[in-house]
Amino acid sequence: MSTEDRENILSDEEVRKLVLARLSILSPDTIVSLGADGSFTRDQLLDSVEQGDSVGNKIAQIQMQWLQSFKEGMYL
Repeated sequence: MSTEDRENILSDEEVRKLVLARLSILSPDTIVSLGADGSFTRDQLLDSVEQGDSVGNKIAQIQMQWLQSFKEGMYL
């Protein structure tokens, strides 16, 4: 891994802050379904991301994958 690649890697705390910022702009009435994990309100997702539980980690991973695909021009 090059020095430039290492500089572009976000820490867990930076990812958490980014995801919290993205979720916080959603309407409080927003409901997100995560398949077998259930459906969650915006505030429940914010709590899960802050706590770092399995749902919070899953939503963070989904958000980061979306941002990565957007960066790479794969978002349609």
